[in-house]
Amino acid sequence: MFEYLRPRSLATSQEIIEYLELHQAAQEFRLELEHRASLEDYCQWYYQVAAENQQDLEHMRSELNLLSWFNRRPI
Repeated sequence: MFEYLRPRSLATSQEIIEYLELHQAAQEFRLELEHRASLEDYCQWYYQVAAENQQDLEHMRSELNLLSWFNRRPI
């Protein structure tokens, strides 16, 4: 009735070591994927902000330079 509670077989120590190594490799792979995804998100955000800043700079360059009016010389 409760067969699923009984261990199916006793694993050898070598099988346990292999299982733990496989589990560790899977965890490291998952962490690497998460790291790469977060890095990609950061790079996309950075490129977007850089493009917005470049647009703002070009807009500022096209505006009149009011400070030069007060200094009576071009800056």
